[in-house]
Amino acid sequence: MSVINYITDENTVSRLTHNKAWLGTYIPEVTARLEKKGLVIVFDSEEHFDLMHIHMPLYRAYRLINDSKRENFPIIYHGNATEDTFTVGRSTKHLLRKWFKKIAGHSNLIICPSRSAEEYYRELLPDHATMQLNYGINLDKYVYSNETRAAFRKQYGIGEDEMVVTCVGGLSVRKGIKEFINISRSHPEFRFMWVGGEYTQHPGIDLFYSMFAREGGVRAEDVPDHILLTGYTHDVPGALSATDIFFFPSRQETQGLALVEAAACGLPIVTRDLPVFREWLSPGQDCFMGSTEQEFEMKIMQLASDTALRTQLGTEARKSAEAHHDIEKTASRLGEIYRELLSQ
Repeated sequence: MSVINYITDENTVSRLTHNKAWLGTYIPEVTARLEKKGLVIVFDSEEHFDLMHIHMPLYRAYRLINDSKRENFPIIYHGNATEDTFTVGRSTKHLLRKWFKKIAGHSNLIICPSRSAEEYYRELLPDHATMQLNYGINLDKYVYSNETRAAFRKQYGIGEDEMVVTCVGGLSVRKGIKEFINISRSHPEFRFMWVGGEYTQHPGIDLFYSMFAREGGVRAEDVPDHILLTGYTHDVPGALSATDIFFFPSRQETQGLALVEAAACGLPIVTRDLPVFREWLSPGQDCFMGSTEQEFEMKIMQLASDTALRTQLGTEARKSAEAHHDIEKTASRLGEIYRELLSQ
C-alpha cells in the first residue's frame, strides 16, 4: 500500500488560528475516500512515506523538503493560497510570494483549486507542472432540512418568520465583514447572521499580524449588536438551513468553500463578482453577483421580496455544486494523480 503524507502542520496552524476552514472540512472527507481506494494517509509524518502532499507550506514542509537524508519521493504542492489571501502590506506580500515560490518550486506538481489560482502559480513558476482540481464537498451533508432549520433558529432565538441573511467565514476584511455590517445597518427588518469568528485570540499573534496588516483587523466587539455572531460552529449545515439569503462579499478567494456549501444547500446567493466564482457560477442563473455595496443591497432586496426567485436561484445553485464540487469525483481524480506520480 502506498503511504501519502499530508503536510498540514497541525500544531502550528492550531497556534495561529481557530479557523481550520478546509483543513477541518475538505481534508477529512477526501482522506476517508482515498483510504477506501487502498491508499494510506498519514499526517505530518517524519517516518517512511511514498509521496508528500503539502497542504500548508509552513515550517514542517520546509524542513522535510530540505532534509538532505530524505528519500527520493514525489511532492505535490497544493496552491490554495496566494499573497492576496492575506490582507497585508506590499512588502509582506512580496515575502509571501517568495516563500510560496520557494516551497512550491520543490514539487513535482502544483495542484490548484481553481483556474484563477493556477494562473497565479503558472506565472510564479512558468516551467512547473500545474493542474486545476476543484475542492469537493460531501453533497449528502450539505442539504437543506426543515428540521435542522427549526432547531438552529430555536437555538439562536431566531423567529420562524424572520428573513435571515447569512455569511460564513472568519471575521476579516478580506471576507467582506465591513460590507456586511454596512448593509445590515440599513435593514433592521432582516436578521443578519455571521457564522464564524476571530482567527485567533492570542495577543502576541494578534499584535504581530497588526504590524503587517494593510487594513485593521476586525474583532468580535467591533461587530454591531444587531448582527447575530455565532462564532465558529460545527453545525454549518444547520446554519445554512436556517438561512434565507446567503450573502458572500469576500474580496478574494482561491475557491471559496463556504460559497460551495451554501449552493449545495440550495440557497439563493449574492456574492462578489470575482473570476474565481464565475468558473462555476453564472450570474442571473444560479446566483446574483455585484461589485459594490449598492449592488449587493439591491440584489438582497430583490431576493427578499420574491420567494419564487429565491427558490429558482437556489435550485440552480444546487445543480452547479453537484456538477463542479462532488467530493467523490475529487477524491477519484486525486487517487489517480497519486498513482501516476508513484509509477514514474
